[in-house]
Amino acid sequence: MYDEDIDFYSLSTQEQRQLVHNKRVASTDHLLSEVPEDEQPVRVFENSLENLVLDTLERGRYSTNELAEKFGVRDDDIRRILHKYRRRGADDFTSESFKLNLLVNRDAVIRAKETRGSAHYYTLETIPYFARIADPTLALSLLNIDNRLTDFPHLTDAIPAGKASQIDEEYALVIGDFWGIEPQEVFDYITDYDRKYIETSLLPFPIVDDTDEYDSVASRFKQSDGVYKRFRAGADAVDRVGDNFADVAERGNPGIRLYQVTSIDLADLKWYAEREEPSLLTKVDEWIDIVIQTLDPDQASETTTSTGDDASDTMIAIEEEVLTALSDDLQTPAEIHGALPSLVQSETTVEDVREALEMLARNGLITKNVVEGTTQYDSDSGTVSWPQSDE
Repeated sequence: MYDEDIDFYSLSTQEQRQLVHNKRVASTDHLLSEVPEDEQPVRVFENSLENLVLDTLERGRYSTNELAEKFGVRDDDIRRILHKYRRRGADDFTSESFKLNLLVNRDAVIRAKETRGSAHYYTLETIPYFARIADPTLALSLLNIDNRLTDFPHLTDAIPAGKASQIDEEYALVIGDFWGIEPQEVFDYITDYDRKYIETSLLPFPIVDDTDEYDSVASRFKQSDGVYKRFRAGADAVDRVGDNFADVAERGNPGIRLYQVTSIDLADLKWYAEREEPSLLTKVDEWIDIVIQTLDPDQASETTTSTGDDASDTMIAIEEEVLTALSDDLQTPAEIHGALPSLVQSETTVEDVREALEMLARNGLITKNVVEGTTQYDSDSGTVSWPQSDE
């Protein structure tokens, strides 16, 4: 866990700052955001705390508190990591270390699979092998779109298991290359199923005759009921997901990963709506239809439409710094600004911090309180607004 070969205080100031910036340095009880002015005891992790947490979540289910105890940091340090990796990045889907990047780098997303009392237990859920081969966009498993594809051009009739066609070979080459799987392995796997292929703007789309397999993928990604119970999502949250997708699709560069993250997000909203707010199902359904339209080879070249006002899910650097500076105690914007690293303070104002806090509070990532006319904030998730739902 720790890099015992590094003597932190023997390093140059630049090297010390780089380690701190990389989230590898902790005091006796919390992650450091700046180099200590005095030579207090520190621990240097062998990797960033973020990567260590993700590695741990690949191996099991853990609560925020359990992870904090494991790494000797505060709950807030862990909560910020979970917040960061469970939400989207900027609307161009290129922000480093956000949800899309987990899919790109680890073929996985963080899921809260169990709730005990007020604590959620998280894991890193990887895309199952069946989905990688037979449902790479995850849309068939998570959004149940197979019945909406009947008007798409059919590339084949039903192909029985054990039989093969030229399109199986072509598909195996494409998907094998995407996942880094030997094409022969893909070919052998897909031809074990009864299947047919339809034409899409993305790639030939196999639809296999095995409902249980698709249901199994959905159950892997569905979070615990306790998570959806604590969601607070409205039509604007659904439109955010749809608009983010449409922004990329309109530029003509949607890919498999974009469909994956959008399928996961719309599925979360669908599962929430089914449990807590059925009136949202129509809105979710409208966006699923738009996602499907972008796959239609006859419509893909047309401009994608939106069903709601433009909304941005952008999380710029100031919000990241504010989340890092927040604690469990209520603080004013001025106090939070004062807790920012000196370089960030010099480039921001208290009003910048206030605006960032308001955005984070609206999204349910932090709590806002007004005490005797003074507005204060803390790091606990407040009235949670999709897609965040943490303990």
